[in-house]
Amino acid sequence: MPDMIVAISSDPSSDSWGFVGVVKVGGFEAYRTIEAFPTPQEAETATQVIVGLILGELLAGAEWRQIRDRSGAAPTRQDLGLGVLRAPTTPVGARPPGPRAV
Repeated sequence: MPDMIVAISSDPSSDSWGFVGVVKVGGFEAYRTIEAFPTPQEAETATQVIVGLILGELLAGAEWRQIRDRSGAAPTRQDLGLGVLRAPTTPVGARPPGPRAV
């Protein structure tokens, strides 16, 4: 079976007053924006944001459940790596670097 591709594109709106964003999963049209946009690029960009937000929420929920299942409790700020003391380059769950040799 070939790889299934999720594609974001644009089409002219049904009232011909702009363009709508389109999400296809394989050959299936899964979503078409309600809002029409002045250009195809604006329609595609808006659709990318929608898809990105939904994927982000799904991934965050999956990570939350993994931590909860592993620890038996809701994740803490420390589990999720939230806070001002966390180094911005340290991935969540990764160990901070050890002392540097001088």
